[in-house]
Amino acid sequence: MSDNIGSHIRKNGHYIRDRMLEWRKIAILLVALATIMGLSLGAPKAVAAQETGQKSDSVGGNGLIANDRFWDDADGNPMYMQGGGIFDFPDPATGKVSHFWYGVHFSQAETYRQNPTHALTGNDFVSVDVYKSGNLTDWRYQGVALDRAQADAFSSDFGGRHAGWVCRMGVAYVPELHTYAMLIQHEMPTDATGRKFDKKVLIATADSPTGPFKAQRRIDMRDYGLGTSNTGDQSVFQDEDGTGYLIYSYGSGRSSVWAARIGARDGRVDLLEPTKLYQGFGREGNALFKHAGRYYLAGSDLFGWDASRIHFQVADHIFGPYQPVNRTVIMDGSQTDFGHITQTGFYYTLHGSRAETVIHCGDRWADFAGNGLGYNQWNPLSFDDSGTPRFNSMSRWKLDAGTGLWSIDDANDYVLNGSFEADRVAVGEQGYKDKDGKLIDDIAGWRRVNPDAVTNVADGYGRVGDFNLRFAPGRSRSASIVQDLGAAGHVPLHAGRFLLKLSYANPKGMDRARIAIESSGKTSEIDLAASTGAAWRQASLPVDLTGGQTRITIVASGSSGQTLDVDDVSLTGVPEKENETDDVIDQGGNALPTGHGGSASGSAGSDKSLPAHSVGRSKDPCSDLADTGIDTGLTPVFVAGCVAAGLLLMVVARYRRRRFEALN
Repeated sequence: MSDNIGSHIRKNGHYIRDRMLEWRKIAILLVALATIMGLSLGAPKAVAAQETGQKSDSVGGNGLIANDRFWDDADGNPMYMQGGGIFDFPDPATGKVSHFWYGVHFSQAETYRQNPTHALTGNDFVSVDVYKSGNLTDWRYQGVALDRAQADAFSSDFGGRHAGWVCRMGVAYVPELHTYAMLIQHEMPTDATGRKFDKKVLIATADSPTGPFKAQRRIDMRDYGLGTSNTGDQSVFQDEDGTGYLIYSYGSGRSSVWAARIGARDGRVDLLEPTKLYQGFGREGNALFKHAGRYYLAGSDLFGWDASRIHFQVADHIFGPYQPVNRTVIMDGSQTDFGHITQTGFYYTLHGSRAETVIHCGDRWADFAGNGLGYNQWNPLSFDDSGTPRFNSMSRWKLDAGTGLWSIDDANDYVLNGSFEADRVAVGEQGYKDKDGKLIDDIAGWRRVNPDAVTNVADGYGRVGDFNLRFAPGRSRSASIVQDLGAAGHVPLHAGRFLLKLSYANPKGMDRARIAIESSGKTSEIDLAASTGAAWRQASLPVDLTGGQTRITIVASGSSGQTLDVDDVSLTGVPEKENETDDVIDQGGNALPTGHGGSASGSAGSDKSLPAHSVGRSKDPCSDLADTGIDTGLTPVFVAGCVAAGLLLMVVARYRRRRFEALN
């Protein structure tokens, strides 16, 4: 009998021990699940740069890049920087390599900043200014690199007349001469009318990267095989070994693009090895960047002062051959809002400890402005496994200069071309053709239904920007316009609370008008049908979104003579307790931020550091969780439950083990 009892105890003991092991495994799995849930859902609002699948615990430093506003330097002073570039040189004071940003200051830039509702004519050169930074977001003024006197250094050769266009420049170090060389487009008037110019490239040199640069000579680009005395557009590219190259196009029509090394010949700065890289349709805004050992030749449509899509080719060597040969490819993402309503300015490649991030530094020109707030609009590129680049359009994002990782800022605006400025021309019912003769069939970033009754029109209200959207019944009594926030060109939308906002004018009222946002089967809307009289008004609505596919629709119907104008549509992240503010008078549009504007380091609002997820994800973790039917708003409760259950099972398992040992 004792043998039977012992056998029974042994069998039960094995059973209990096996059950305890199972409970321990379940407990460990529950705690692990809670940990994973906490890490992946605690802050789903950030998106990473180049490192697929890797995360960053923080986006260090200030690190905020805020577009669609005028920038201030680290001391709070206005920055006027156009047509330049960023280059890495040793700091004369410390010997440490720093980022030096050069750009042209136009007198009209000051005037337009003070009153951005009125576009100006002209681009009068004041100076080339230079700033220094250690993190690409906090910039400190280093002084005037090239002043007006040096721009006019050759006035005596032209009857004492002053230089006209002076812009599109960059700086390179020439080790053979131990000097820094600035190359800049330079035009001198040849008669009193100011309509004819002698166009060349000015070379100025300095002993320090901060200048002062002194004019040395003007070079005729026909001496370098170009065929015109001037460059059409140009920029300077700095390779990883520090060598500088002038990237430039044919002076008339921009039908060819060239590269030449900036070096020394006969004891002075000169262009060496001029090489044609491209021959075909005109491409301006010519610039070059390098990523993962490959060279990318970039440029814009031949749209003049206007915003443009980004064109590119790629090669394994700086002098080519570039593929596809004599044909460019439009960069994915840039079509949606024409490179965040910019023309290609220059690029900077940040070599971080964990990622190599290329920044598209777009210029807003327009001779002078009229296309929104801010002259500098910076956005990061991402690359797929084959090296194909993608443009990521954001109003606010963060950059960690140490790691090279970037993330979406909490307050980013997810609507693209919400000001309807990107096309810079009225988009007719049938669309319009680009300079290559190819059709652009709709307003950038939007899809119209019954386009005879809705289009972008020239602003007639004296608002910021030159265009707004107008619904006006034509053959069709109703029309709508749609933007899918999950479509190509958009960065992933996170889960959380947002503020849907727009400005509108409805002089006579409409039979029906509304803006609606649809996400995860839920629709929220703002009624816009009532007359606003002669005034523009703002309307806004807080909405809770789960991320993933989201659609914004504006629809209006009415009779002849009724119109609805819409502008500045936005969807931005807001604090949880943000209240609806509807029907607010709005006369100016694109309202200036509090104070004197933003800065590259972000002076408007506090932002918390967030984990980063791969850009390659089609949805964020919250949208994945929503698909399983779990309410993301209950995530903290779910996580806490997992932890509690896991701990309880571990305690029970330990108690049962002691009982088992006591019996044995």
